[in-house]
Amino acid sequence: MKPGIQVAIETPLFRVVAWMRWVLLALTLMVHAARFDEVRRPGLVLVAAFVMIVWSGVAHWAYAEPQRRTPWLIGIDFFFAAVPCALSPLILGQGHAIAITGFWAAAPPLALAVLHGWLAGGVAAFLLSALVLIQNPTPPLEVFASTVGLIVGTAVLGFLADQLRDLTCERDRLSAESALLSERQRLSRIVHDGVLQVLTMVEREGPNLGPRGQLLARLAREQESQLRVLIRDAATDPSRLNLLDATQSDLATTIDRHTCAVVTVAVPAEPVLMETARVSEIDAAVREALTNVVKHAGPEARAWVLLEVEGGDVVVSIRDNGVGGEMDDFAAAMRAGRLGVKHSIYGRIHDLGGLATLRTAPGRGVEWEFRVPIEPVRAKRRKQMPLGGSGGWSDEEGRGDVASRDAGGRSPDVAGSDGWRPRGRWIRDRRHSPDGR
Repeated sequence: MKPGIQVAIETPLFRVVAWMRWVLLALTLMVHAARFDEVRRPGLVLVAAFVMIVWSGVAHWAYAEPQRRTPWLIGIDFFFAAVPCALSPLILGQGHAIAITGFWAAAPPLALAVLHGWLAGGVAAFLLSALVLIQNPTPPLEVFASTVGLIVGTAVLGFLADQLRDLTCERDRLSAESALLSERQRLSRIVHDGVLQVLTMVEREGPNLGPRGQLLARLAREQESQLRVLIRDAATDPSRLNLLDATQSDLATTIDRHTCAVVTVAVPAEPVLMETARVSEIDAAVREALTNVVKHAGPEARAWVLLEVEGGDVVVSIRDNGVGGEMDDFAAAMRAGRLGVKHSIYGRIHDLGGLATLRTAPGRGVEWEFRVPIEPVRAKRRKQMPLGGSGGWSDEEGRGDVASRDAGGRSPDVAGSDGWRPRGRWIRDRRHSPDGR
């Protein structure tokens, strides 16, 4: 913990302990006044009272400044409470259940608990209580209850001080993270309005400048994609995220990390919060689908990834403009137990209670659609039939063939071989800004 934070926490607590010391001193002096005629050595009682008054003033002054709160101060404070307590039978005589330091002896353990935590304070209170009980093995019930209350109260105060330190550190950490995210947002706006706009212009106008211009356009597209990947997380508004909840992650930000020169990603503008484990599984399935694009779609193939929220489900669509294939080939791969299709894609989505749909045709590319419930409690086990023929996977609700194609062998919702327009009106597209630049 930083010294400044610790001082800010401890100073108010020590101020409370200081005033409690005076209150406890007043109660102790009232006890001495009530039994003054019954003690063995009244003169020593007056001396002890004078010492407690003087030391209370010194302790009030010493604990007020952080640099004076040393182990020496704690040791001397405990000495002035323990030694007179041990001499109580010699000064007060027999038959006095309350020691000469009385209630005032509780102040040093309280100060120790604030400074070093509940364990140190509790041990100090236990030692003082044991010293009192050793001198009077059969104390009145009220005295025994007060000693137990001293131990418990000191430990509770130390525990609260420890919790306050931890909460303050957590608050400062979250504030720093929020400030960092806000600064990254500011920098991302600067980069978008400057560097990214220039790279987009070079990418658009370069092919008109001949072979060297085409090379510049390709390099500009690659650098633009890499730069967008670096600043993608800055687009998340920290005020919309619960930074205290480490069990959830933003699926939109996770999917957006797949943006590159040949992959265009469109995600909702709002965070899509899901359990971290579910986000990891969906991301792994998307990664496997994109890996298959690189391996099988052809050298010039591009891919488009769309994330949507429909009711209580998230829908992830991955489409490429590659060579495509026959449904029978994918069915054969499924029956053969190919790990990429059966386990990495179908298995993951099925375990999440979701539905994996495949659409493809020769020369028309491949499109995967993953529909997964956002909340695990909403997950409904869906039957998914093996691939085969012109069909695909269908669910148990009787919606029929979800991989059907039109007369031209084309998926109904595919706009063309050069890619498709994302459905919905609220998207955050990393390759094209909303204004089309």
